[in-house]
Amino acid sequence: MWFKSILILITASAFMWNCSGKDHQEQAADRQSENEAKDTVQLKIDSLSGAIRETPREDTLFYQRAQYHLMNGDVKNAVNDLEIAKKLNPEEPVYYLDLADLELRRGESGIAKDLLEACHKKFPENVEAMVRLANIYMAVEQYKEARTYLIKASRVEPENPRLYLLSSMIFQEMGDAERAIEDLYDALKYDPDYYDAHVMLGLINARLNKDIAIDHYMNAMRVQPGNPEAVYNLGMYYQENKQFDKAIETYKKGLKTIDSTHQHFLFNLGYILENYKSNPDSAIYYYQKVIEKYPEDYRVFYRIGQCYEATGKEKKAMASYDMCLKINPEFDLAYNALSRLSEKYNKQRQ
Repeated sequence: MWFKSILILITASAFMWNCSGKDHQEQAADRQSENEAKDTVQLKIDSLSGAIRETPREDTLFYQRAQYHLMNGDVKNAVNDLEIAKKLNPEEPVYYLDLADLELRRGESGIAKDLLEACHKKFPENVEAMVRLANIYMAVEQYKEARTYLIKASRVEPENPRLYLLSSMIFQEMGDAERAIEDLYDALKYDPDYYDAHVMLGLINARLNKDIAIDHYMNAMRVQPGNPEAVYNLGMYYQENKQFDKAIETYKKGLKTIDSTHQHFLFNLGYILENYKSNPDSAIYYYQKVIEKYPEDYRVFYRIGQCYEATGKEKKAMASYDMCLKINPEFDLAYNALSRLSEKYNKQRQ
C-alpha cells in the first residue's frame, strides 16, 4: 500500500504543517514568530467578526474567517464558519470541498464522503469533488468505485495529467504495473515536466529493477532541483543495485546542493562507507553529522558503536551502545553488543 502515502502527499489540504529538527535557538525564534503571527491572525478574526455583525449574510466573510481560524489551529470554529458560508450560499462548491477536507482531518471520513457526494450531485462537472471521492474510495480499497469517479472526471478534463497519475496508483494497488505505467506515460504526454509522474515511474521501474528508473529520477531532479525526494530515490536505486560509487556521488550532491544536514543522505553515506567500503572512520564522520541534527536517532549510535568496534576502540563502542540504549532500551542489537563487550572487558580486568 506504499502508493497510498504518496496519494496523501499529493492531495493533502493546504492547511498542513510539517516539522524538522531544529536547535533551541531556532525553536525559540520560531515560537516568537508564531506568537506574533497568532496576534496578527487574531486581529484579522476580530476585524472579520466586526464585519460579519454589520453584514451577517455575506458568505465570503465567514469563509475568510474560517481560513484564519485554521491558521490558529481552531478546526471546530473553522468548520462552523464554513457550514454557515455553505448555508448562506449553497452554490459555491469550494465550501463543500473545504468542509470535506476538515472532516477528514477530524477523522470523519463518512461525513467527508457525504459532503463530496453532495458536491458532485450539485456540481456534476466539478473535477475536484470527483478526485477527492476517488481518493476516499481508494483509501478503503474500493478500486472500482475510485476508477468510476476518475473516468467521469476525465470526460470533463481529458488532458488533466493528475487524473492519469491517480489512475496509475489504483492500478499499482491492484498489482497491475503495466497499466499503471501506461497511465503515467499518458500523464507525461499532457505534462512532460510532471514531477510526481516521473518520481512514480522511477519507483515502479526501480521495483522492477529496470534502469529506466534512473532517467525518470533525473527528470524529476531537473524539474524540481531543490527537492530531495528524487535525489534520495536515485541514490537508493544505485545503492540497492550495488553501484556504491554512484550512490555516494548522488548523496553527496544532495548534501551540497539541497540540504547539508539531510538525515537520510548522511546516514546512507555512513552505511555504505561502513559496510561496503571498509571505511569505518569516514562512516563515523557522517553518522556524527546525523546526531548533531537528530540526537534521538538511536540506530545511529548503534552504527557508530559498530564502527568503533571494527577499529578496536571497544570503550568508545560501549559508550555508543549505551547511548543507543538510553534512547531506546528495547533495541536488542545494542543490548547484545554492549553485553558482549562488557563481559569481555570484565574478563580482561580479572
